[in-house]
Amino acid sequence: MNLYLIDGNSYFYRAFHAIRGLTNSKGFPTNAIYGFTTMILKIIREKKPDAIAIAFDSPVPTKRHKIYEEYKAQRPETPDDLIIQIPYIKKIIEAFNISSFEMPGHEADDIICTIAKKAASQNINVFILSGDKDMMQIVGNGIKIYDPMKDLIIDEDYVKERFGVPPKRLPEIMAITGDAIDNIPGVKGIGEKTARELLSKTDSLDELLDHPEKIENERIRKMIIDNIENIKISKTLATIDTDIEVDINLQDMIIKEPDWPSLLHMFTEFEFKSLIKMIPSTGHKPRGEYRTIKDKDELRKVLEC
Repeated sequence: MNLYLIDGNSYFYRAFHAIRGLTNSKGFPTNAIYGFTTMILKIIREKKPDAIAIAFDSPVPTKRHKIYEEYKAQRPETPDDLIIQIPYIKKIIEAFNISSFEMPGHEADDIICTIAKKAASQNINVFILSGDKDMMQIVGNGIKIYDPMKDLIIDEDYVKERFGVPPKRLPEIMAITGDAIDNIPGVKGIGEKTARELLSKTDSLDELLDHPEKIENERIRKMIIDNIENIKISKTLATIDTDIEVDINLQDMIIKEPDWPSLLHMFTEFEFKSLIKMIPSTGHKPRGEYRTIKDKDELRKVLEC
């Protein structure tokens, strides 16, 4: 059984920026709705998952924000044209009968990785749709990353080759380098190559921080010593929580027949002609009672009603 897990926020941002200027005849923006829907359909059509689920970030601050107030603070405000489309994206997900999750105080990454870990423990093959580096820390034991933009499957060997450490140590790399996307501080001036070299000589980040005197380069040694607290905070920020309390029923995630009438109604409202064509004729709700008119007298009676 193959389970595909999707970061909903990442997907609707990507859809919003990939398609510009799309509205219906009333002027309502539909670019994110259309892009998101076609992305989901592409995954279902090409990857043929047995099960699928989507997770969303909660607007409620997470424990990471409490630890470091500047976490993700540099990100621009969500555009108004995207905000008003998000409820409709969620309605379309519901009409597709796809399971979705959103938990106050938790990020989509934490939800996805918790589900992935539980599913993999039941011998389910899990594919997480993401291009984000931090998600790679969960790879292994039946869990892989699928990057749809590069059409690339990321496994444990890929992570080891790229970062020089096993997936579970990826937060240690990010603790030193930081991460500009999430505004994780790290150590300014130390990049991925140097972080790799430092960690390759130790069994853990803690060992490195406990014995910085072992660092041969004097300049790098001083940078590490001066930023020990930043490094510790950064590791906490970069580590995905895979044990949050989320109510999971894997059977609910199995692909089901969509609610075609609901989809037809929304696709018509948004004027998605190409998507309307994909709805089977059995998905149309009858608009009334029908009978065959066989002669002129019967036709006359109908017209006189």
